[in-house]
Amino acid sequence: MKLQRKTSPSPDWNPYIGVLTFLLFCLPASITAQPDIVATIQGQFITAEKLRSEMRGELLRLEMERYEAMRTRLDAMVTARLYELEANYRGITRDELERVEISDKSEPVSPAKVRSFFEKNRDRISQSFEEVEGQLAALLKRQAERMRREAFAEELRERYEVRILLEPPRVAVSADDDPYKGPLAAPVTLIEFSDFQCPFCRSVQPVLDRLMLTYEGRLRIVYRDFPLRRIHPEAQKAAEAAQCANEQGRFWAFHDRLFQETDLGTEHLKRYAVELGLDETQFVTCLDSDQFNQEVQDDMDDAIAAGVNAAPSFFVNGLMISGAVSYERFVQIIDLALESGERP
Repeated sequence: MKLQRKTSPSPDWNPYIGVLTFLLFCLPASITAQPDIVATIQGQFITAEKLRSEMRGELLRLEMERYEAMRTRLDAMVTARLYELEANYRGITRDELERVEISDKSEPVSPAKVRSFFEKNRDRISQSFEEVEGQLAALLKRQAERMRREAFAEELRERYEVRILLEPPRVAVSADDDPYKGPLAAPVTLIEFSDFQCPFCRSVQPVLDRLMLTYEGRLRIVYRDFPLRRIHPEAQKAAEAAQCANEQGRFWAFHDRLFQETDLGTEHLKRYAVELGLDETQFVTCLDSDQFNQEVQDDMDDAIAAGVNAAPSFFVNGLMISGAVSYERFVQIIDLALESGERP
């Protein structure tokens, strides 16, 4: 249909239509075709898409914080509803249920346990035992009740049908061509961004080894570098050294050795390579030439773009978790990934 412009307004003419027509037909196409614009500078634009791209990592972290806050509140709401169901089933009040299942079943706090806690934490307590005995007893009582409360909540979740439908944000993180163990086609891929000089990264390695045994054939673990250069000055070169070992097919042996050592200076790295039976000349040439400097930087860039700001950080089929994560927490997440059937 051919559009015709009116030479004079008709009685039912709306001035807003005229403005819209002007914007559509009279402004340059370069303006009307622009995406959402968040700023202009001397006729140049900054688009919302560009802003989001620049802030991708920060926005992902905020989205994860938002999810964690919602999940915490949702868990509290679910637990409250379960308490109501159980109290109604038993024909008692919520307060009576709390007394029977929490107060009465919490592990008792004996004077000996209070004294033991004081002795173990003496360096952090500036007062005498007599001065803090009551406070410590109350603290241990609250801890015991919290543990019992968590255990009872799990009992109720098993007794009543509970389905959590709130989905965590997932991030598309590439495994790149980095070293991995486990089958390439495993239904669950765990990508680890780590630092060889980081004590928390070191402490989580036995957990990852245990997971490989638990989920043999169903789990692939990929190692990617995230050296915290500002606080770990030897981490960058250690990461490059591991890549040099990978070049000779010995990444995981070298990886394990680095996490066993605390001296990661260049000369120590070369000695470890020799002790592990690597070709010394090839390794030294690789390390001294900074051959894998860019490879490590590429891992860093991918990590930051995915919202990583700490080591260790992990992505389990795209779900991000950070820190020295416990075996139980990993199991929970991996089991959910296997149950959902989602592939990495």
